[in-house]
Amino acid sequence: MNRRFSNILRLLLTPKSLSRGLFARMTLVMFVAVLAILGIARTAVRAEVDQIFDQQLVLGANLLVNLMGEELTDIRKEGGNPVMEVDDMPVLSSEDRQAFDAYADWRMFRIWYRGELRLKSDTGPSLAVPKAEDASTFHVVKRDGQAWRIYTLAAIGGDVTVQVGERLAVRGELVRNIALELAAPFVGIAIVLLVLIWVSLRSGLRDLDGFSARLAEQRGRPPFTSVRSEDWPAELDQLTSVINSLFRRIEDSLQHERTFTEMAAHQLRTPLAALSLEAQLCARIDDPAELKTRLTALNAATTRIAKLADQLLVLARLGAVEDRDVDISLHGLIGQLLAEVAPVIAQRRIDVALEGENFTVKAAETALRLTLSNLIENALFYTDAGSEVVIHLAVDPVTQAGTVEVRDRGPGMSPADRAQAFNRFWRAPTNKSNGSGLGLAIARDAAQRLGGRINLRDREDGLVGLVAVLTLPLRFPN
Repeated sequence: MNRRFSNILRLLLTPKSLSRGLFARMTLVMFVAVLAILGIARTAVRAEVDQIFDQQLVLGANLLVNLMGEELTDIRKEGGNPVMEVDDMPVLSSEDRQAFDAYADWRMFRIWYRGELRLKSDTGPSLAVPKAEDASTFHVVKRDGQAWRIYTLAAIGGDVTVQVGERLAVRGELVRNIALELAAPFVGIAIVLLVLIWVSLRSGLRDLDGFSARLAEQRGRPPFTSVRSEDWPAELDQLTSVINSLFRRIEDSLQHERTFTEMAAHQLRTPLAALSLEAQLCARIDDPAELKTRLTALNAATTRIAKLADQLLVLARLGAVEDRDVDISLHGLIGQLLAEVAPVIAQRRIDVALEGENFTVKAAETALRLTLSNLIENALFYTDAGSEVVIHLAVDPVTQAGTVEVRDRGPGMSPADRAQAFNRFWRAPTNKSNGSGLGLAIARDAAQRLGGRINLRDREDGLVGLVAVLTLPLRFPN
């Protein structure tokens, strides 16, 4: 029992507790509902009390008139004048006087004859002479800090006016007493309902506790087990989907890291071994000319290793870096990339032409730059010296796509080679660039992140060579 109480206390005191938040909201709703019910009940009780007490005032006034009527009838039988002009005329019998003298101190009566007060109770405020239009009406009079509700009744041809009244405070006190009697059971019911609400909340959130425990079993270490949405309420479906997606992303990231490590170890092993061998040979050579040749080869091997490491890092970053989309002009970006490889173009005397219709895309600049730079570098490496490379831009208004065709004058590719060209570390048998086989793989991965694709095909003009076609979703055409 103590443990359960401590758990409840912990939940109530815990910041941002779901149980506490729901309980507080339900308590507030119940509190407002109880106040509204009590307010409505008090209003209804007040209306009912006013109606009953007003009826009693009307009844009292009529009773006085009837009693006076009996006295006047007796006077007529005795031959007297039925007009109240004499001060000592018996308006009421002695018995009736005694009865009304014992009237409660919170009630009063006044009897007027032709505007002159003839009889009154010991209690009640002083009243003005009633007017004809006051007959059969209620009004409130305030005297000495007390409010009195007065009923006026005209009788006997309008010569006699009877006023009866009572203090309104009595009605208010009665209404308060009734309201308090109603409030006591309401408070008890509210407390019981709050306990039931808390128990229901904890029971309803038990599935959420189980869900949290199920996630805790993962202990933050792969392999992660997917959470079955069928095992939990429908309200947790979206959360289940997000968590499973997060698990997949974590596992994909870890797998990506393992793959990168394996690739780096595998691909760097051979060139590093060759580099070590070249260094050992250099240590044994005494001939300056041969040593220079070996050092040149050693420098080339170092350059290849550095390029391979750069490409491996680029490939790893593609799966991890989130780049913001910006508006990019294809003419401008391709111009920048050609300027970066201008020394290679000049050295190999390759004529590069940029043709077609410029267009703008909204894309991640890093991914688009990687895609185009690898396609352009591949074309330059495979194209014969003194030949040409054509970069052609086009826009398809039907498919709302832009295309970048990079046409080289290299040896081309067979259909079988084109099917393997995007595999990592694959190099064509005719490869003469001593590349790592990662260029097209990087270009393909980057293009996919842009929502585009790369296709390889033969030239359509009958010349030998390869055409790499990059298709991009066109969002802002010029």
